[in-house]
Amino acid sequence: MEAAAPPPPLPLLPDFNPGVRCFLDARFRSAADLATAADVEAEIRGRCSELEALVSDLSVRIYEAAAAYSSCREAAGLALRGVRVGLGALKASISTGIGEEVEVGTEKMQFEQLPALASEVARVEMVREYAETALKLDSLVGDVEDAVSSSVSRKLKSVGDNSEKTHHVVIGYLKNIEDILASVTTTRTQWACLLSAVDHRVDRSLAILRPQAIVDHRALLSSLGWPPSLAGSKFSSIDSGKQAEIVNPLFSMTGDLKSKYSESFLSLCYLQELQKRRKARQLKGHNVGNQLRQPLWVIEELVNPISTAAQHHFSKWTDKPEFVFALSYKIIRDFVDSMDEILQPLVDKAKLIGYSCREEWISGMVIALSTYLAKEIFPKQIELLQESSSGDAGCMPYQARVSWLSLVDLMISFDKRTQDLISGTGLLLTVRDDDNWQRISVLSVFCDRPDWLEVWAEIERQETLDKLKSAMELEKNWSTRNQGTMLEYGSDDYKSPVITTAVQQSLSLLIDRARPVPSIALRAEFIRMSASPIISEFLGYMLRRCQEAEGLTALADDNALLKVSQSINAARYFESTLTEWCEDVFYLEMENLSVNGEGGCIFQQEINHLKEFGVEWVNKITTVILRAFDSRSRDYLKNKRQWLEKSEGPAVSRAFIESLDYMQGQLSKLEGGLNALDFVTVWRSVASGVDQLLFAGIFTGGTKISNGGVERLEGDLSVLFAVFSAWCLRPEGFFPRLSEGLRLLKVDEQQVRDGVFTDKNWLRQHGIRHLTAADTEKVIKNRVYEA
Repeated sequence: MEAAAPPPPLPLLPDFNPGVRCFLDARFRSAADLATAADVEAEIRGRCSELEALVSDLSVRIYEAAAAYSSCREAAGLALRGVRVGLGALKASISTGIGEEVEVGTEKMQFEQLPALASEVARVEMVREYAETALKLDSLVGDVEDAVSSSVSRKLKSVGDNSEKTHHVVIGYLKNIEDILASVTTTRTQWACLLSAVDHRVDRSLAILRPQAIVDHRALLSSLGWPPSLAGSKFSSIDSGKQAEIVNPLFSMTGDLKSKYSESFLSLCYLQELQKRRKARQLKGHNVGNQLRQPLWVIEELVNPISTAAQHHFSKWTDKPEFVFALSYKIIRDFVDSMDEILQPLVDKAKLIGYSCREEWISGMVIALSTYLAKEIFPKQIELLQESSSGDAGCMPYQARVSWLSLVDLMISFDKRTQDLISGTGLLLTVRDDDNWQRISVLSVFCDRPDWLEVWAEIERQETLDKLKSAMELEKNWSTRNQGTMLEYGSDDYKSPVITTAVQQSLSLLIDRARPVPSIALRAEFIRMSASPIISEFLGYMLRRCQEAEGLTALADDNALLKVSQSINAARYFESTLTEWCEDVFYLEMENLSVNGEGGCIFQQEINHLKEFGVEWVNKITTVILRAFDSRSRDYLKNKRQWLEKSEGPAVSRAFIESLDYMQGQLSKLEGGLNALDFVTVWRSVASGVDQLLFAGIFTGGTKISNGGVERLEGDLSVLFAVFSAWCLRPEGFFPRLSEGLRLLKVDEQQVRDGVFTDKNWLRQHGIRHLTAADTEKVIKNRVYEA
């Protein structure tokens, strides 16, 4: 039997590939590791199989590309041959037409063929251009796919391979592809299928390239020592001038490590800028607004690991949220300078327009904190409120409300400090709208959870009402007037009670709490749920005061009138305050929102209710005065004989003087207690009512009036006008019916006989404009002329 051939000799150590040598050294560190040789062999065979499959796949794709290239070349060759034939025919037809014996019909036929030939030439040119563009794109996309595949292969062979240069090469190819596609999108919109095919292949490559670039970037960050340790940070240095104790690895990196990080940073920036261009091209013509803007990827890679590390500390402070905000602010503040000094120049170099590293860093940390609050802190606050209110469903217990309000205070303070880090450098937000404002505000938690906003508004409303109820029940706050509440166009003040200032200040503080909320709609909703009910409660309290005064004395008592006047003054002052607020930009932004139902100012409904309240009770005061005047002047109006008698003394009725004295006294008291605007309404309404009452009782009641009666009536009316002269220059103008009736009584008997009172022109010339023809006839018929 023939002996078996000896195995081939092993290669010498120097002949081994360095990569193979490192691989074997890592697997066989000791003699004991020889037992795993079978597993190592299986691993090697598996890798070989993967590489063979990859090579096979590349071969197939190369074959497909070659076939596509060959097909396009044949199509272009056929098109060019067609052009050549067409040009030859054109040349032949032109040469035959030069002779002198060319027929007219042949020339006409040749000119008719020119447009069709030109169209064919244009079509062929477009086919040529399409073929060249397709070949160029195919070549570039193939280069991208080859580069991505080779990068993956190198990663399989050596995990520590630095692929930043490969990424830059691939990104260069991708930029060239995007330039061509952008040009095609603008000039050749009909090539949609070509664009779709290229985008599909590029998307597949990007799906491999971006994760690979991010993995490489994270590995570099880890080698830099990011995230830094937070265990040694002290909160005592947050508001002091001491140097931050958290070491910033971005400042400490040097040499090759710094160069590698910069290259990796630029790769991600280039990729994001490329992605932004592609999305803008693909969504061109659509109203996308600010949707193309994404957080800066490189800053996200800094934020995510350090926020994860910070949450380890946050978990220890569930009952101490102030520590959570303190650590978050310290992290933001300690690293924000490195964003400007180190990273911003790299972003500018990558031509990422509209990005500020400082803003992106603050935004990323704020969003991370907001997410933690929404997941960990607020659910516990809600649970605490529910547990505390289970025993008394009518209100939230004090401690739970204080805890909630303290948390909101921390959030508002945190937002103000972090936003100062942006504005403190002299820079403004790149885009100041609701979407971007929410990125740098932890109050954006309420944007995602409107039910929590409702809880907050309810707590604020309840706290404010608890403070105001005791103030509203204190009579001193109603009897004492504010100083300096001047009318806009007058010299008098509103005479509003002190309670209105207390309510106004409470509302102002409550609304100021809503100002930092990063959403116009939510600010309006917060005000609607918290401030509007307080205004309604205050109006309801004033209404109860007035009704109580009316029920006790029917407003016949001076104290009752004073109470009603105080409430009217408060309503007038508050109406003016709300109207002035609505002219502020803060409220004007809310006018077009549907949250207030009717549009316009957010307080429009409350302003209308205050106006209605004032009008109602001013009318009631007027009615009370007129009823009392009517009651006191009843005997005066019933005494019809006095108008036929000739008085020997002063032509003034004593009973009428007594009625006027009461009316003057009531109006004088109201002048001292009621604001100027509503007092003017009262005395004018009283004047109008007295005018109608006396005219009906004297002129249209069938009362005969002689010359002496005319003198008496003129004397009575002169006293009446004198009473109202304290508030106007021409009081007779506010008693038009009485004045015109007296003027008719003074008409000569001869003119009455001539019937001039029936002439409209005569009446108009003598100032008779408010009396009807029937009234005029009654006045004239009741006139008695003495012989």
